[in-house]
Amino acid sequence: MTLYGLIMAGGTGSRLWPRSRRKHPKQFLPLLSNRTMVQETIDRIASIIDASSTMIVTGHEYIEHAVSQMEQIPLNNIIAEPSGKGTAPAIGLGAIEIARRDPMATMAVLSADHMIRKAHAFRQALKAAEEVAQQGFLVTLGITPSEPHTGYGYIQRGASMGQFQGFEAFEVAGFVEKPDRATAEGYVAAGNYSWNAGIFIWRVDVILAALQTHLPDLYQQLRVIEAAGGPSLPQAFEDVWGDVANVTIDYGIMERASKVAIIPVDIGWSDVGDWDTLTGLALEANEPEQPNVVYGQHVGIDTHRTLVYSDQDRLIATIGLDDFVVVDTGDALMIAPRARAQDVKKIVDELRARERGDLL
Repeated sequence: MTLYGLIMAGGTGSRLWPRSRRKHPKQFLPLLSNRTMVQETIDRIASIIDASSTMIVTGHEYIEHAVSQMEQIPLNNIIAEPSGKGTAPAIGLGAIEIARRDPMATMAVLSADHMIRKAHAFRQALKAAEEVAQQGFLVTLGITPSEPHTGYGYIQRGASMGQFQGFEAFEVAGFVEKPDRATAEGYVAAGNYSWNAGIFIWRVDVILAALQTHLPDLYQQLRVIEAAGGPSLPQAFEDVWGDVANVTIDYGIMERASKVAIIPVDIGWSDVGDWDTLTGLALEANEPEQPNVVYGQHVGIDTHRTLVYSDQDRLIATIGLDDFVVVDTGDALMIAPRARAQDVKKIVDELRARERGDLL
């Protein structure tokens, strides 16, 4: 049975503004290396998933970015959504296309904005999850918590299902939304909770059956798109897409399905969702004598654990800055404490309210 990869590459990455913009979002940017995030995702799975079996779902406005960066991936492996409708419809589109090619295929759903430092362990975990998925389970990889993080959802483990290629799988006892600090501390102390990373593996026939059971309207809409020729026919696609409800795969399927399994993993995973996370990852890769992350020209005095980014031909000088982010893109300069990195989205919301689309 063939393993397909479905890379989710939608969204605008608003918390990485002003580097990430509506016209050029973070997944198509080289943030941590000279490879873009979507290219790094493809590289990570290339040894276990053929290029011909690697697909990408993205917004129609990002097709040119996807085409230019997919390299060995066939053009007909790019699925363009007319508009973002949440992860369930996007995954459904990928599922009907994969099922058309191979009704017995297994598919791994991956996000283009994840950093995974232990790539070999990740690939081994995917193989183990593929084995569990053959038993008809919807499988997710759960990240072993390193702290009581309040920005992630959690998954509670139930009964053990045994060992699969060196990894222990468990039935899922429940999904919980992003908790407050005290609740998160309780989850970590309990020892049977994992972070929900949004990495899924399942047989394509199983996920389509789950869509038919739990999201019947979406399932019928996907079948209409399929009958009209699939996502490659824009007009038929768009006529149906306008009526598609916005729903996540977690809420729509995973929290409702009965045969759901989790494999807890330690793969060096991070969701590169904001400047604080990005700075921390880049600092980890730095040499010990490099106290900051610098892209561009910078002179710093008493500056530590700070990211300075500029694509402009000018010097940025800092004095007495610890744990800050300074981003200069020419038309926008953003300065913020790393601890308030989540608030960058509030700036984006304010710009939208002021109708400053030119800066978004």
